[in-house]
Amino acid sequence: MPLRVAIIGAGVGGLALAVAPQANPNLDVQVYERATELKEIGALVGVGPNALRTLEKLGVPDVLTDEVGWRSPSGIPMIFKHWRTGEILSTDQYHNVPDHRRHYARRHRAKLQQALLKRISRHIIHLGRKAESVKAIRAEGVTVNFTDGTSIKADVVIGADGIKSKIRYAFVPAHELTWLGDVVLRSTFDYSLVEDIREIPQDSSHFSGPNGFFFGTRIGSGGFGVTASFPVDSRNDGRYKEPVWNAPASVDTLRERFKDWAPVVPKIIDRVPRVRQYANVAGAELEHWSFEDRVTLLGDAAHTHGGAFATGVGLAIDDAYALGLAFDHVFPAAVAIGAMSPTRIREVFDLYEATRRPHTGKVLAVVHETRAKTADRLQKLFAGEPETDEDFRYRLTHRGDPVWVNEHDVEAAFVKVLEESASGQATPNTQVEDQVQEQSRL
Repeated sequence: MPLRVAIIGAGVGGLALAVAPQANPNLDVQVYERATELKEIGALVGVGPNALRTLEKLGVPDVLTDEVGWRSPSGIPMIFKHWRTGEILSTDQYHNVPDHRRHYARRHRAKLQQALLKRISRHIIHLGRKAESVKAIRAEGVTVNFTDGTSIKADVVIGADGIKSKIRYAFVPAHELTWLGDVVLRSTFDYSLVEDIREIPQDSSHFSGPNGFFFGTRIGSGGFGVTASFPVDSRNDGRYKEPVWNAPASVDTLRERFKDWAPVVPKIIDRVPRVRQYANVAGAELEHWSFEDRVTLLGDAAHTHGGAFATGVGLAIDDAYALGLAFDHVFPAAVAIGAMSPTRIREVFDLYEATRRPHTGKVLAVVHETRAKTADRLQKLFAGEPETDEDFRYRLTHRGDPVWVNEHDVEAAFVKVLEESASGQATPNTQVEDQVQEQSRL
């Protein structure tokens, strides 16, 4: 019998994982999603060269077209501009991305979801199934109970259920998420609403200031996306006592917060038809992602990183690909599965974590280091000591190069883990621990 694999969550990561093993007869993959329909919801997302390369290998060619993903005409992945003057203070650059199709692409999340769905048999997706509890017994398997009263039994469960993962909570109930103290407002709408604004940037432009940012960019299929953020003193502002996710908000909040910014910013805001409110949250690095040799985590469920580097989608896609490679290595399609044991599942999880945790561990280390610095800066701001323009300019121009995130090669990392494991340099588990410790020192 094939291995029964249940993916909890039909977000980008869960769907990418469902695509990966479809040609492997040793795996029976089913996806369980809390939503009652897969409709076009969500906001602007960025897909970097790393994830575009991975999606191409997964056989999802739609993501490489300019129709669904906007690429900056200049070939610069991101331009950072002064919040008031509009002058360019910093840019990101490609290091090894010669193919235009793999340039950083901004798109609507739903378009990416639809591209993945085209590669998946719909009969394996079960809607209206919100996980309530999960129990794993190493020798027997995993039971997942849903809020509708139904349950499933699987050999393996993958928790791809996001920031507030029920699967993670079942095994790490003390894991805490920390609000980063910001309000994030997002909107996507038709580009025709702003195309007559003469100064509208055609390159993805991030207007950055000491107390927030405004990011406006074209997105695929004739759209435009806005993401704006500003810090709040939740101790003294009753409107922002708790973080929210995808809640109604007012465009007037955008207008008030960004009225004194570079002239093009208020002009864009005047055309924004609606906004939704979000908040960035981050969690401490987990000691491991896998439990009872039966359950593992993927994407935000495994490493809630607070939106850093705008790479949440990319991290989840690369997680899915690495896990798919691990399954294919331990249970190759050309070989009958034979007797299945938790030990063999553990081999899959070991390869997966050894490939991914050093990378995501470094992301989280940067997130928490930056958070500490930001908290100190905001404490001074709320005490009436805002950051000077000189200090802000220095901070932005010395922010570091994110190439290690945007151009990360997950398949190369997987091959390296196999080579090192075969040579006896380290067991996968030991390698994870050693590499995470090393990355945390960088």
